[in-house]
Amino acid sequence: TLTDKSNSANKLEFPAVGYRTTDSAGTLYSNGTLGYYWSSVQSSSSHAYSMSLNSSSVTPSGNFAKRLGFSVRCVRQ
Repeated sequence: TLTDKSNSANKLEFPAVGYRTTDSAGTLYSNGTLGYYWSSVQSSSSHAYSMSLNSSSVTPSGNFAKRLGFSVRCVRQ
């Protein structure tokens, strides 16, 4: 949970929902321990940037193929 520094009533949650693979089974990995979320910034028509998180940190995690099943979280600016 991330808390707004100017209003502690505003919280944003990113569940550790893992991600789906690109294999035909669409296997779910890291459910409950890691979360992978897409950024709104793409690097090409097939790749975009993302962030990963666990119970103690949030990290820009790189440039991945869009076909991976990462989560999306809408955030108001």
